[in-house]
Amino acid sequence: MRRFILITIFLGLTICEEIFADDFYDDMLKIYIDNSVVDFSIVDNLKTSISQLNDTLKQQGVASIKKWLPKAEAHHSHNEIYLDRYYVVKFFESKVNIKKTKDIFSKLNCVRSAEFMPIIKISDRPNDQYWDQLYGLRQIDADNAFTLWDFQNGEIPGFNPDKEIVVGIVDIGLMWNHPDLIDNVWRNLGEDADGDGDVLELVDGDWSLDSGDINGIDDDGDGYIDNLIGYDLAYDDPNPSPNNPSMEHGTMVAGCVSAVTNNDIGISSVGWSVKLMGMNIANNLSTITHGYEGILAAAQMGADIINLSWGMTSWVESHDALINVINNDFDCILVAAAGNNGEYGAFYPAAYDNVVSVTATSSGNSFNCWANYHETVNLSAPGESILTTIPFTSSDEEMYYGVTGTSFSSPMVAGAFALLKSVFPFGDSEMLISRVLDGSSYFDDMVGSCNGENLQGLLGEGQLNINASLVMDPFVELDILEVNAISENGMVIPGDTVSIDISLKNIPGSAPIEDLLFELTTDNPHIEIINGEYNHTGIIPSGQNFIASFIISSNEEVSYGEIECNLEINSVISANLPTGLDFDAHSQHIELFLPVGYNQDGYPIENISVDGEPIFVDLYGNSTPQIFFNSDSSIYGKWMSGIDVFGFPIQLPDRVTTSLSAGDLDADGDMELVFGTEGGRLHVYNKDGSEYFVFTQPDTIIGHVTLHDVNLSGYLDILFISLNDSLSKLHVIDHSGQYLNGFPLDINFMVQEGVSTADLDQDGVVDIIIPSIEEKIHIVDGVGNSRPGFPLSFSSSINTAVSIADMDFDEDLEMAIGLNDGRAVVLHHDGLVMSSLSTGGAIIGGISIADINQNSKIELIFNSSDSMLHVWEPYSDMYIDGWPIHFSDIALTEPLLADLNNDLILEVINTTINGDMYILGVDGVVFDNFPYISNDTTKFTSAIGDLDGDGDYEIIIGTNNNLRVLDIGEDMGQQYSWDTYRGGNHRTGYFDVSLSYLNMVNKLIPKSFKLGYNYPNPFNSSTKITYSLPKSLHVNISIYDILGREIRTLINRTELAGIRSVSWDGLDNFGQKVPSGIYFYDFSTDDYFNVKKMVLVK
Repeated sequence: MRRFILITIFLGLTICEEIFADDFYDDMLKIYIDNSVVDFSIVDNLKTSISQLNDTLKQQGVASIKKWLPKAEAHHSHNEIYLDRYYVVKFFESKVNIKKTKDIFSKLNCVRSAEFMPIIKISDRPNDQYWDQLYGLRQIDADNAFTLWDFQNGEIPGFNPDKEIVVGIVDIGLMWNHPDLIDNVWRNLGEDADGDGDVLELVDGDWSLDSGDINGIDDDGDGYIDNLIGYDLAYDDPNPSPNNPSMEHGTMVAGCVSAVTNNDIGISSVGWSVKLMGMNIANNLSTITHGYEGILAAAQMGADIINLSWGMTSWVESHDALINVINNDFDCILVAAAGNNGEYGAFYPAAYDNVVSVTATSSGNSFNCWANYHETVNLSAPGESILTTIPFTSSDEEMYYGVTGTSFSSPMVAGAFALLKSVFPFGDSEMLISRVLDGSSYFDDMVGSCNGENLQGLLGEGQLNINASLVMDPFVELDILEVNAISENGMVIPGDTVSIDISLKNIPGSAPIEDLLFELTTDNPHIEIINGEYNHTGIIPSGQNFIASFIISSNEEVSYGEIECNLEINSVISANLPTGLDFDAHSQHIELFLPVGYNQDGYPIENISVDGEPIFVDLYGNSTPQIFFNSDSSIYGKWMSGIDVFGFPIQLPDRVTTSLSAGDLDADGDMELVFGTEGGRLHVYNKDGSEYFVFTQPDTIIGHVTLHDVNLSGYLDILFISLNDSLSKLHVIDHSGQYLNGFPLDINFMVQEGVSTADLDQDGVVDIIIPSIEEKIHIVDGVGNSRPGFPLSFSSSINTAVSIADMDFDEDLEMAIGLNDGRAVVLHHDGLVMSSLSTGGAIIGGISIADINQNSKIELIFNSSDSMLHVWEPYSDMYIDGWPIHFSDIALTEPLLADLNNDLILEVINTTINGDMYILGVDGVVFDNFPYISNDTTKFTSAIGDLDGDGDYEIIIGTNNNLRVLDIGEDMGQQYSWDTYRGGNHRTGYFDVSLSYLNMVNKLIPKSFKLGYNYPNPFNSSTKITYSLPKSLHVNISIYDILGREIRTLINRTELAGIRSVSWDGLDNFGQKVPSGIYFYDFSTDDYFNVKKMVLVK
């Protein structure tokens, strides 16, 4: 006879034995030993290796101190919280004020935190109604799901021939020898010491643990001795069976997960045949004593799913840490009951992240408001009047109860996960959870209300529907992780035939696949696919990485950068499919890019958007420069090989809105970084990432920050523009963050670019030039006074910052601006127009300056919105031969110039918005293997320098996806040039003609070699050496001590003809200061040698 036992309380509401609590023990605490403590140990469960802690233990009357989780390992951590550092402190007597005691422990230097120990209780006996049928299985559509298996011909739902699917029943006891459970009990054959193929034995009709396997040894190495079918954590015993029939909760839960189905007795279950791992976690009927230890134990023993039909309403840090360790270190799914309080509220562990929280529905798909509802609930499942297994002591006793509670909704979901896992044994937790949640069914009460609370969004994704979760089309997606050529530098070298390894990932949440066929193709005429097919016959589980290999050949004309290819992938779903289930083959097309050329080692830095001009600067002054760049609200610093500069990245409170500038503000020999933010902060940072100062004002800082000694104090000042909806301001502050006289200065028109600085008329006063989108250019002096004739108006807005140089050889400086109407205009210092050029599109990006054709005249190099790159001589008002050049897309950047190959001629470097970087000769011809193709968006000007000190240039390119460093690989020239944004790291926009190639052709070339005397001599900190070259050739200048030992090489390179100089700062080749004394410097070329003496005095 089957008997349903129900206890009715409060208005007929029936609830099960749900475990809940918010009380705390008053005779124990949990403490966390701080991560700074090393070699912590305990002696006799009373004394520790820390004297301060021992004193407190004695003062507080501590009876014992023990590990909270004895089986936790050192690597079990989450957010720097290590589970093996938690300890339980037990007092001899209850504390009147346990909170005060907790505070005492919390203040110890060796203790990171102290927690109360929660009392997790069990409520009264179930109070449920009779039901004469198992409505729950039909309500979750399990009856239709079962028809997918031809079980009449031997197919068994839940059975996988290669891997048992195991559900951990972390609860109060498990009567594993129940006749409706015994066949589904997990049998840990790793502990089969006697080798008879079983860990249970049937003796005189009764099941028991196999005595031949109980040997006191951890045979399977999982940390637990003789855990044949699970474990009793409360009594440290291998048998999880309840000590008395009243400890029934775990047996009830187990029946909901996987009561043996289709066996002519008892009940059916959604798990049908999946295995049950018993884990007793209580030593009494009212409290859970080892709940979280049980979770860890079940995971360590290999449970695929763990059910938790207990909880409390308080969040506990250590519990949250353990849950995250289970998620990160063990691929198992945690399912927990949402609670029976009939209220809006979180219930833990169900409400922790990475736990599937389940609330309860009743017959007819209704929600009767006795179960909890909350945003943390993920799913609903039948939990009212559920018939399940119970313990018994004799065969004439009842073996089943009818019960109610989320305690029994949760294991129904756990069993469904296990059934799904038996079909997809290589699917990860994310994939299985997505299928269960996505397959859930809508029911009307999801938009109902309880206690006046709208339930929308509080009952999870819907009600469990295991049939839909099984039959829905699997989601499959492969991602490319890396494309690597098997070559010296990991890239395709033009003209080579190489193997290509493509690293892929079957992303987390994607279905497992097998029998993969890959086909690699490309439309690039310079690439030939030699072997473009690859077969992978094994299984690729969810979340797993793998490699597909191909062979390609390139010709000498292939462009550097990334060559577009296509990868077609065909595969089948890897699953243990029953007869009634089938899935279509999967096809996917992926666009990928072959790396060609010579990237710098350690680059690109991927998955980061560069949001301003990168800067190339030696902050440390050790001749090993670094790259700095901004991304949103962070500043990054990188050495060669992509290594972080010490102290970087820096995280700021708001977004960086200017390019980075660099200069030695305090004249201490070290550079500082300077930049502005959206929130109006002007930041100055030291080389080690520490803050030099922050200057605040209310408006967004825009454009670039300029560094210039405005008041001729010997220190650099800082100039920047701020902008709000109605007003622009010019700010000038000194190196300590104080305003200079006359500033800030209101600008009565809208400014969107930074300022430029120079002494335009050579009167000894610095001029500050301010461009405006409101068709004006303004000039003020170092105290904010307007220059006569300014502001000057135009008929078009000014799109660029102002670039400055002596363009007519009269020693006064001219200003170049780009207008939106397509004109490039050069102004004399007084505002009169020197020259003007009309182009076919708005001038954009910025104007660079050089004499690239070495004809003694300045050229302006700039882009226009009609995708043209212009090289124009304003003095002659003409293009040089071969220019302008048309590109396939516009460029928003300033062109750069440098002698990339040491041929004494500058090259032009220009990058379009679609990420193509061109190197062009003086005649406008694109260099071989260019453009460099990045396939990313480039909006900001690159930078050029020798990052690794190997004597060739690297080009730093910032895109919307990465920071790239292209290694040019040829000896670099030493010409002064516009090789970074605004012509230099001070961002003044000034081009010094006296340092350029023009200086050589505009002055008399010396007729003979000459080594001049150093000045000053004797000297203290530094001295300058002059020398004359009648022609361009290789030069070496070195310093020797009085014993003839080489101290320092100052120059070892090709130099242009002219009168030149070099300084020595009193340091040796290793950057160390040399002592006072007599030194010699020699000057040698292929045609000349000379030596002179100097004296260093300190």
